Amino acid sequence: MRVANILIALLLLSALTACGHKGPVRPLKAKRPGPATALEIRQQGENLLLGWQLPTRNLDGSAIETAPLLDLYRMTFDPQDDCPECFDRSTLLFSIEPDLPKPAQKFGNRYLLLDRQVQVGIGYQYKFIIRSSAGETSKPAILRLTFGEPVAPPQQIEIIPHDRSVALSWQPHRLAKGDTLLGYQIYRKQATEPRARYPLNPKPLQKTNFEDFNLENGRSYRYSIRTLIKRGNQEIEGVASAEQIAVPQAGI
Repeated sequence: MRVANILIALLLLSALTACGHKGPVRPLKAKRPGPATALEIRQQGENLLLGWQLPTRNLDGSAIETAPLLDLYRMTFDPQDDCPECFDRSTLLFSIEPDLPKPAQKFGNRYLLLDRQVQVGIGYQYKFIIRSSAGETSKPAILRLTFGEPVAPPQQIEIIPHDRSVALSWQPHRLAKGDTLLGYQIYRKQATEPRARYPLNPKPLQKTNFEDFNLENGRSYRYSIRTLIKRGNQEIEGVASAEQIAVPQAGI
């Protein structure tokens, strides 16, 4: 009887102790970042241009406090393959730091990168994976595009500076069989600026002339023009023309 009472007492003591015992505090799991956003891929001349923005929130909706990295993976595939994602052979192309993104360029909150190692007729798949400062990774975001035959640049460009403006004109593009002309894109930069990645004109120009207003007299401006076509279901922006330099001046 005494033994039974002792066992009961021990069981009660164990139960009471267990109720108040919380154990060691487990660290909170690191938060998984959201995926890259505003993804873009397009053929620009002899390169593929990629664009993205970094997420600002984790998957649970909380704010990302430290800007994450982007790991960019690439693989090639046969455009005739019905399931290129079935055999993922992606290899790491670049790890892009948020503040020192070279070889990408940062424009505001947007990043742009030119992939120059491309060949005509080859399909390219890019996988964007965000990596947080804690090492957590996002779900991959994927873009694919087949690199087509580059489009020749516009010819016989004439550029005339005026008072606070510049006028450009060029010859119409000769379309290859199966191509549809969507228009022309005008790019402008100054001597100390990197090459512009987006055109001045908000929509492709249907005419073969353009006038750029509200410029600063005495400043040198560099212009190039690209032809934009549609080939099948794909838009292709052509090779840039040689840069043309103009310096607006009062009285001309």
